[in-house]
Amino acid sequence: MRRLLLPLLLSATAFAAEPPPAPPTYICQRATEVLRIDGKGDEKDWQHAMRMTPLRDIEGGAIADKTTVRLLWDDRYLYVLADMQEPHLWATLTERDSVIYRDPDFEVFIDPDGDTRNYIELEINALNTVWDLFLTAPYRTANHALHDWDMPGLKHAVHLRGSLNNPADTDEGWSVELAIPWESITGHSNHPRRTNPPAPGTTLRMNFSRVNWHVQPDAATPCGYSKRTDAQGNPLPETNHVWAPTGVVNIHCPEHWGYVRLSDKTAGSGYESMPLPAAHESQRRLFAYYTAQLAQRDRHGSFSTSLQHKGIKPLLVTPQHFVVQTIATDGSVHTLDSNGQLSATPPTNNRPPLYLWVQGEKHEGDTAWWLQHFEAIARAGIRAVIIGGSPRHLAALTPIARAQGLQVYAWLWTLNRPQDTTALQHPHWYAVNRLGKSCHAPADRPYVEYYQFLCPNSEEALQHLLREVDKLAAIPGLTGIQLDYLRLPDVILPRGLWEKYRLVMDSELPNFDYCYCEHCKALFAKQFQREIKTDSETDSDWREFRLQSVARAANALCERIRSHNLRAACAVFPTPQIAARLVRQDWARFGLDLALPMVYYSFYNESAAWSATCTGDAMQQCDDRLPIAPGLHLPDTTPEQLPAELNRLRAVSPAGIGLFCDDQLTPAMLNALQRWSSQ
Repeated sequence: MRRLLLPLLLSATAFAAEPPPAPPTYICQRATEVLRIDGKGDEKDWQHAMRMTPLRDIEGGAIADKTTVRLLWDDRYLYVLADMQEPHLWATLTERDSVIYRDPDFEVFIDPDGDTRNYIELEINALNTVWDLFLTAPYRTANHALHDWDMPGLKHAVHLRGSLNNPADTDEGWSVELAIPWESITGHSNHPRRTNPPAPGTTLRMNFSRVNWHVQPDAATPCGYSKRTDAQGNPLPETNHVWAPTGVVNIHCPEHWGYVRLSDKTAGSGYESMPLPAAHESQRRLFAYYTAQLAQRDRHGSFSTSLQHKGIKPLLVTPQHFVVQTIATDGSVHTLDSNGQLSATPPTNNRPPLYLWVQGEKHEGDTAWWLQHFEAIARAGIRAVIIGGSPRHLAALTPIARAQGLQVYAWLWTLNRPQDTTALQHPHWYAVNRLGKSCHAPADRPYVEYYQFLCPNSEEALQHLLREVDKLAAIPGLTGIQLDYLRLPDVILPRGLWEKYRLVMDSELPNFDYCYCEHCKALFAKQFQREIKTDSETDSDWREFRLQSVARAANALCERIRSHNLRAACAVFPTPQIAARLVRQDWARFGLDLALPMVYYSFYNESAAWSATCTGDAMQQCDDRLPIAPGLHLPDTTPEQLPAELNRLRAVSPAGIGLFCDDQLTPAMLNALQRWSSQ
């Protein structure tokens, strides 16, 4: 069984040797209306609430069944809506606090302060029977569950789309709606109950689970079904589908749960996202050490005094007890002991995480070179690398980077696909300019030969890009995929490049104005019931149409990335308004988990201070909905100037800083970064 309710099942040897993927994150927006807790979720707020990333197998694998989870909150409740497709609806348990997972169920787990202790579990079946319990610590520590603990004021309902306990038909599914009072979350069995809600910006650790069983029709049972058995007559194991995989068949590993941040924005106000907290990697290392020590004690009866893990500083290690520590990238210090007690001190330097673009095609097969390279990058304080190259390159380099504690993003060029042999076989996939010239023809490509842009409205091209996402997502160890060139060609070049291309671009020139393919023109005519104006530069509807087209392609790619439990990032032009004017890219409409605006001041004939100004403008134009990590163009600076430029960007309080690229990371640059990161 998946539940560790008996001491016999507390063996730590069941824990995974490798950690699961980085946990998902979610922004919970505020409800604007009174929600009827009837299980249907048909209010406007629910329709506008953001969907969580799909559930996965508890050990991390992708699954086929469909479950959609949404959250909302207000000053009284945290609301949960889960919709589950299910062809066989059945349930048997009607008494509150029964062991509900013996039926198919939906479960919610809430750790309000993220310390892996004093958390809540709530289970519900299709008969609307609940089991709410409070755990002072995970079962691996001891059986600290309070099974007769109730949530005062809990509201719960289910809605069935089919007939319960009737194997003669095929059902559609069921939905669960919950209103969990804040007084049972922020105040609970170990603390005085409080009625005040948490403040906007508060982050909870949460997980969601759907349990199902392999059943067959059986007229001899009250519910009409019986659980299938193996050759020995034992029930086949249940399926456990969760939001944040734990890597093992045990959901009581709170350190692997997802992060939910409460937003002050209302449902329907636009997509929001959050980066992983800077402390996550540090805490993951601590619990990897902790798990290894528990396994050691199971095998040998005591902890190892010689066990070493990268980045772990032992403060005290004896055969009976240990205390270890790490320092996160933001300077916060995290301590964990052998009882699973986690504590943290505030950051000392409050440095934003650094992201580095890496040219992954070089030094192919030279593992020793890459190991040394990633060691130097990690030592310099860089937290994540964005690696370019083929899936083969990524598969080879990702484990080397991960071994140094680096997060890894795959670098995927999207609408610009130079030398894409599949795309080149389909000329109708390509963007066309106002003069009727296509990016498919080498003689007609704008500016440079590698500008081979696809049409954002080509469904075939989009499906091709989605398949490219799937190929990258199959690489183990990725944190996310960073999209690039998610735009049309530059209708106006940045000012600093005019002289290079011997152009004056104070207006839109026809040969650089895309996409005028027949498909786009037909779609525009259908949507706006007219043709494009002859003076198309003044046609605001035509401009809006192309902004929508690029955003639609972007959001399809982002959704596919998140369906693989990965984070969707994108390199974008400096601000949404600048990007919309220059390359038809209003990235405020993109459903990103991280935006990396290329605030490269030399491209615009500006001073270094312009980068910070642009970053602040971008945050305002996005209404602070998207995490933004402005990019610093390393060829524009020197090791001596680098700390001042990083501090200038840091003062704007971004979610990180991007560095382009690793080719410019000389030993002097690396030393400057290391000094800055450790100050």
